[in-house]
Amino acid sequence: MIKLSEIAEAGHFNKAHGIKGEMSATLDLDLDLDEIKCIIIPIEGIFVPFFVKSWRPRTADTCLLSLEGIDNEVRAQEFNNMPFYILRSDIPEDDEDEYDDEEGFYASDLIGYKVHDLNLGDIGMISGINDATENVLFLITTPAGEEIFVPVADEYIESIDHDSEVITTDLPTGLIDLNS
Repeated sequence: MIKLSEIAEAGHFNKAHGIKGEMSATLDLDLDLDEIKCIIIPIEGIFVPFFVKSWRPRTADTCLLSLEGIDNEVRAQEFNNMPFYILRSDIPEDDEDEYDDEEGFYASDLIGYKVHDLNLGDIGMISGINDATENVLFLITTPAGEEIFVPVADEYIESIDHDSEVITTDLPTGLIDLNS
């Protein structure tokens, strides 16, 4: 089973291209897709590896991509606007430094981490990221099943323990109540 700590977000799929399963993809890293082992796609909460069948550049940061097992337009459309990941071991050396410290992580790398606040205790688990506005938000599912939003802000994050997948926060008084 592939763990979140073993992968890094490499880009996202835009939309299906043609009828044979080819997809348009935007790359966030400078990748040679011939050099990576696989592309990893989150499907129903599980990171599933797909092998690159073929690819061709389209613009400076987009390409057309065919994956093994995706051979028609309907199947390709299931991945529209979805992020994809690569194994950290496949990150080119030029981009490796970006992931060596906490500042280099994308907020989406923290999906699945538990959130523990210094004052409130266990808040819940990060189940998604809302980046539709200028202020990026963690979507946290509480133990009661409620969804709350918390800003992704350095001043609220005390520490990130990647081994135990726990984020310790120090949230302002009343911030959680704004979700009610």
